[in-house]
Amino acid sequence: MTSPPTCPALTLTPEERRHGFIIRRVEQIPEIRITAYEMEHERTGARVLHLHCDDRENLYAIAFRTPPADSTGLPHILEHSVLAGSGRYPLKDAFNELLKGTLQTFLNAFTYPDKTIYPVASQVRADYYNLARVYTDLVLNPRLLPQTFAQEGHHFEPADPEDPTGGLIVSGIVYNEMKGAYSSPDSLMYKTLQENLYPDTPYAFDSGGSPEAIPSLTYEQFRAFHRTYYSPTNAYWFLYGDIPTTDHLAFLEEMLAGFGRVEVDSAIASQPRWNAPSAVHGRYPVGKTENLQKKTTVNVAWMLSENTDHDTALLLQIVAGALVGSAAAPLRKALIDSGLGEDLSPVTGLERDLKQIAFAVGLRGTEQENARQIENLILETLRRVVADGFDKELIEGTLHQVEFNGKEIQRGNFPYGITLMGRVFHTWLYGGDPLSGLNFPRLIEEVRLRWTERPSLFEDVVRTWLLENPHRLLSVMAPSPDYLEEQEAAFKNRMSGIKATLSADHVEQIRRDAEALKSFQAQADGPEILACLPKLHVRDLERKVETIPTEHLTIGGVPALSHELFTNGIAYLDLAFDMADVPEDLQPYLPLLGKLITNMGAAGLDYEKMSKRIALNTGGLGSNLSAGLHAHGRTPSGFAAPEHWQKMIFRVRALSRNIGEAVDILADLLTAGDLSDETRMRDLIAEKKNRLHAAVIPSGHLFAKRSAGASLSVPAWRDEQWSGRTQLGLLSELMAAFGDRKEAFRDRLVRLKELIFRRDRLTLNLTADAEGLARLGQAAEGLLLRLPGGGSAGRSSLPKLRAQNTGIAIPAQVCYVARVMKAPTYTDPLAAPLWVLSRHLSSGYLYKHIRVHGGAYGGMCQFDPMNGLFAFLSYRDPHLIETLDVYRVAADFMIQGKIPAEDLEKAVVGAIGALDRPMDPAGRGFTALTRACAGLTDADRQTFRDAIINVTPEQLQETAARYFPPASTSAVVAVYAAEERLIQANETLPAQLAIERLP
Repeated sequence: MTSPPTCPALTLTPEERRHGFIIRRVEQIPEIRITAYEMEHERTGARVLHLHCDDRENLYAIAFRTPPADSTGLPHILEHSVLAGSGRYPLKDAFNELLKGTLQTFLNAFTYPDKTIYPVASQVRADYYNLARVYTDLVLNPRLLPQTFAQEGHHFEPADPEDPTGGLIVSGIVYNEMKGAYSSPDSLMYKTLQENLYPDTPYAFDSGGSPEAIPSLTYEQFRAFHRTYYSPTNAYWFLYGDIPTTDHLAFLEEMLAGFGRVEVDSAIASQPRWNAPSAVHGRYPVGKTENLQKKTTVNVAWMLSENTDHDTALLLQIVAGALVGSAAAPLRKALIDSGLGEDLSPVTGLERDLKQIAFAVGLRGTEQENARQIENLILETLRRVVADGFDKELIEGTLHQVEFNGKEIQRGNFPYGITLMGRVFHTWLYGGDPLSGLNFPRLIEEVRLRWTERPSLFEDVVRTWLLENPHRLLSVMAPSPDYLEEQEAAFKNRMSGIKATLSADHVEQIRRDAEALKSFQAQADGPEILACLPKLHVRDLERKVETIPTEHLTIGGVPALSHELFTNGIAYLDLAFDMADVPEDLQPYLPLLGKLITNMGAAGLDYEKMSKRIALNTGGLGSNLSAGLHAHGRTPSGFAAPEHWQKMIFRVRALSRNIGEAVDILADLLTAGDLSDETRMRDLIAEKKNRLHAAVIPSGHLFAKRSAGASLSVPAWRDEQWSGRTQLGLLSELMAAFGDRKEAFRDRLVRLKELIFRRDRLTLNLTADAEGLARLGQAAEGLLLRLPGGGSAGRSSLPKLRAQNTGIAIPAQVCYVARVMKAPTYTDPLAAPLWVLSRHLSSGYLYKHIRVHGGAYGGMCQFDPMNGLFAFLSYRDPHLIETLDVYRVAADFMIQGKIPAEDLEKAVVGAIGALDRPMDPAGRGFTALTRACAGLTDADRQTFRDAIINVTPEQLQETAARYFPPASTSAVVAVYAAEERLIQANETLPAQLAIERLP
């Protein structure tokens, strides 16, 4: 039986002094089982907050207020550079060495508009303190070498080293990262709003760096910024997990030895409030031949209250959710129903990561001339809300969503501690109460009481902070086919102007400096330097796999998996329908089926009423498509096509008290869904198309991987078909001819519903505590009675896979380069060594040659045994042909040289760390389901783990020799880049890229 954890017992009291710290505050929050300690280091003034709980994934984070004074990207470049090495750890890249050989569950750094945060996490105490010790020294005592500044920030170098009369170029990792960011319409949209809504504050500058401004940053400014802001006096330590607070204090006392209190002026200035609204026009890049109609985005944004006013902030959060957070929300509905645009702007919502909160709302897919009409519609809708009042069910549903999100244990890509850290910094950084935003259940009850006493509470918030607030900005972002060309021309002019001022000797010095930097980068740290880093050994690794409690049972004649876990009173139900036999002509429509089924009306309720019902009774529901290879499908010698599996999975999550109604809602959607509302259907298709299109540039490496891998395995084909460029093409075609194709489209959806939503295709997956499982089982029986029987899955549908190297033209200043090969599944003897090889190549050869030498933001390889793929990838890469050469040489590098024992140990430790990523309760239940679909047993996982731990240098070299040469014959390349870069590449590439445009 699961028993809910309680708050850890109190071990310190207010005003107590321990290890140089004074305990300022102690508070228990039972709703999230935390005992919180707020402390101050007496000598330095360092602030420390520890959220003590039973979670063994401990988080250690150091944050500094780092307000920028310009857009040279100083905070961002410094964030990259301090992690290179320190006095105690004089490596050239300590961060990468930590990635290689630790059990870290999170290791990164974040540059915000006004702060920089350095978090690390681990489930192993010794590893945790190793990471924390190194990170602290790196941050407080970095070397900040000129070479690090040049590599991570910027440096000049000749466009052609052999031609002293040629032009100059700028290189640098942050420089290229931001060139990628400045190619993203969403990033430019948010940047325009922030800089113009807070013009008299540090938020008027880009802390990440503008590619235009970055080259003006000097090394002296770089070092001075660290001296100014990176002291314990300006630091905020956030700690989370099950390690006792006193242990942390003893550790921090050691880390802070030798530091004293200093004067630091890092306060973030508040933006003075305007007396009248303002407006701004901006542009974003699109392809040269792209149709410009309905490509403008119009936003209206307000600056609201101070973040430290948490009571108001919470009311604003609720009001924002009530206005735009669901299909029933009046402002969302008014905008979508107006026909003035295709879907909501991607920046719609509340922004709390700034000193003063902002709220934005708008329409994407409109025209510039609609801007004032959209603004007037927004204001008129707000007036109507104030006059008529919010729908009570809508407010109740929003309150429920806020409470649910505050209660749910969510990990995702980040540790749960980072979620809580984000809430803490909303207030703490600006002198407010760090705990004010943590206890959502209690806070919501207080809001309910205020609402009862003052029924106009939420309407008054709309009136005060939106209608009567003149600090409002109208932003129009228009497409520009000339944007990138103008940027490139301006860059070339700047470089020509700079070079014209330089003497021949200065130009020669630039060349020598660039060569010296390459020489510095090529030199490896010696064994004595590497030995200074604390590390784990293979003998320290946990030998047994962690298992997910799973009971196999039958509910209503349907196979089911049940997972009894502590979920903090939340239950999760997955319905996995087998649809591997769906005909090929219907496969591309599966993502739309899931989107429409879960977002339209059902059981006699239109989508607006259904949306309110969902918000009131669930924590959200949705669908996703999963496909993979069967774990035992490949033979060691073959790489023959194995059997695959495909599932359409619907998931609903709910508080235990709402399980019955939540499952009824899912049953209504599946069995009584209404597909007759053509307007709603078209709106949802437009929303899906625009979101997928906007994801391409920020995630270009994933789209390139999908494009290249699609010809190598059926699951990879499905992934591209459902989530890649093929899906984007279908959505674009549907939008362009919706009026003519809507009946045929609806017929396809009806065919899919009748084919898929049947008991005989279904597997149930239940995740909850004991009480929740009992309620889920009972509710699921009622759902099953409503599903038709028969129609079990037939023979799998198989597409015709065709290999083709492709170049996809996108409006971007950087490239995303993928080279993908067929690979074995988990149970193949080559799989475990390949898992280690992929880690070693990512953090070693590729990191060095693509990121360090090449200046790309990322270079990596991924081995995916679930889909049978091995991929080389680059992210925000200034190079194309050179990167493909690196991929080819990387394989030869592994074949020709035996990995040193020291490097092998790091690779094995890192490989096990990647396997042992912690999961939240929902993730654990879902992972158990996908493992069952793939036939991957705990015994298989144990064999795989044992093989990783016991791998030898000889096995890795033999695996590389056995795998890479034959697999390379099937390698497929896909590049997402500007069209002129693709054309230029085809002039020298031996295997031509078939150049196509993004739909």
